[in-house]
Amino acid sequence: MEKIIYLVKAKEGVSGDDFRAQALDEISQQFLQNSNVQKLRISVEDSDVARASGLKHDKFIQTADAVISVFVNTANLQSELVGVLESYTRRIEGYLVSESEVMVPPGKVGARTEGTVQVCCLKKLDKLSQEDFLAVWRDSHGPIACGIQSTFGYRQNLVIRKLTDAAENHSAIVEEHFPADAMDSPHVFFDAVGDDAKLQKHVEEMTTSCDRFIDNDRINVVHMSEYTVRA
Repeated sequence: MEKIIYLVKAKEGVSGDDFRAQALDEISQQFLQNSNVQKLRISVEDSDVARASGLKHDKFIQTADAVISVFVNTANLQSELVGVLESYTRRIEGYLVSESEVMVPPGKVGARTEGTVQVCCLKKLDKLSQEDFLAVWRDSHGPIACGIQSTFGYRQNLVIRKLTDAAENHSAIVEEHFPADAMDSPHVFFDAVGDDAKLQKHVEEMTTSCDRFIDNDRINVVHMSEYTVRA
């Protein structure tokens, strides 16, 4: 089984809530009719995550309006899925990824996962070899991030190859789940409620860790609502 992530922009004039309705209804139905599709998860920047607008970063390209995560028997047939998405979107970035679900968030099929999912698309520092990047990101940074944030779900998606012409040269795509109040409370986000000194310490630790392996000019961050369509 292989995992594909599609980062998509909705058609002009379609709101996040409207695209969520399209994705959970029409797009999902067409995907699930495809015998190649085994699992499906959809995340959308909708009104439920409006409080997190201040956390968005889109330095080098606009952030996606939605993330379609689909597990398939083979990515060789993914053009059929792109064909479905083309009717509803104006940009499709497709990536074959290798997922490591470090922390499994609670959730159930057909329901919105609690809180918010932060989607980070990042490029490794050019000076790092792929081996060094993986060592820092997976073996060192991951445990640090989970230890100093209020994270309750954490997926590391290593980009294996691009699947569509619009895809960027991302090294990885990270999905991190946070409680709802983390959207507009740094103290909640960094697991430091009521403790300014702890907040400052955790922010500095996070910044220092990220600077070891991420190209800060090639990172996108956006918060979304996540729905599990088929588990």
